[in-house]
Amino acid sequence: MVRNIFSQASRWTVIYKSCLIDGLKHRCFCARSSQEPGSIGQEQKINGRDINESLLKKKILDSALQFVNQYGWNKTSISAGAEILGYPGIIHGMYAKGGIELVQHFYMTSNNNLIDFLKARSAVISTESNNEFSRSLIRDAIQERLKMIIPFIDRWPEALALMSQPQNVPTALANLLTMVDDICYYAGDRSVNMSWYSRRVGLAGLYKVTELYMLQDTSEDFARTWNFLNRRMEEAEHLEGYFLQTENASQFAKQFASATFTTARNILGLRWNR
Repeated sequence: MVRNIFSQASRWTVIYKSCLIDGLKHRCFCARSSQEPGSIGQEQKINGRDINESLLKKKILDSALQFVNQYGWNKTSISAGAEILGYPGIIHGMYAKGGIELVQHFYMTSNNNLIDFLKARSAVISTESNNEFSRSLIRDAIQERLKMIIPFIDRWPEALALMSQPQNVPTALANLLTMVDDICYYAGDRSVNMSWYSRRVGLAGLYKVTELYMLQDTSEDFARTWNFLNRRMEEAEHLEGYFLQTENASQFAKQFASATFTTARNILGLRWNR
């Protein structure tokens, strides 16, 4: 099974490299073409228009979040967000995929906010041992990230339903994988063996099961959810050694994980800029 997974991951890597080469060829052609008179100014106008449109879409999605609890994760919220900024409601036509674009915007914005939290948290001088610091940072990071959902907790099942639709799964999975990878990185995980893979997959599962538990939690300040998180983390620590078995499995996992997380960041258009 591991060999099949690794084979699939290798095919992803080959496909990505092929796309990268094609992209480089295309950029070289564009670079040659841009030497023609007047083409530089035209290209700058096109790039500027793309940037302005991207910023406008982000601005409207930021505004639309305040209407999610009222209307849901859909174009109605996007229209309301546009109108309060002075744009016509029909501008929601810019969002061809509909409400999932609002969900993905919130998810990526929250992930970026989590990185700021991780940077600040990891910079604090601690008297804890490395293992204790790593464990506490992971727990705090998961809790911090889940807290970002709380303002939309009543509408979050709707967001999960949108992310679970087949056409939206790749981006939803990529968002989750990059989030747990960032948490592990700032928690000090620089391993190059099976644990690199097992910790990230385990953390992704831990996050999702705690997220689902939180949706049903009616305790004050979600106290039961945080207790649930602590118990699951203790169980995960006992199970981690199960994955660290053979040198071959470690090598397969290392290459598979590298391909998987690289693919995830490529889907989101992210760079490794740590």
